[in-house]
Amino acid sequence: ASVADPGRFTQERWQKLQSPLEDYLKKLPKVRLVRLGQRRGLMLARMEGAWRAEAEVVVFLDSHIEASPGWLEPLLARIKQDRR
Repeated sequence: ASVADPGRFTQERWQKLQSPLEDYLKKLPKVRLVRLGQRRGLMLARMEGAWRAEAEVVVFLDSHIEASPGWLEPLLARIKQDRR
């Protein structure tokens, strides 16, 4: 759920982060912020994102992944060859 984790943030600090995040995401036309009503874990949150996605291909990247220029095109080409 969209509530502050007391182990990481105070409620005040968490609230201050929400508006800048929403403002930043408004500048990204292909990105949509979805807030779940309750905590469901990483995999169910990703599944919810996949269910709501409108694109033909959905890619999830973890925070430790660094995407360099040109990384996506070869992946999409392989998916186009065989969509299984």
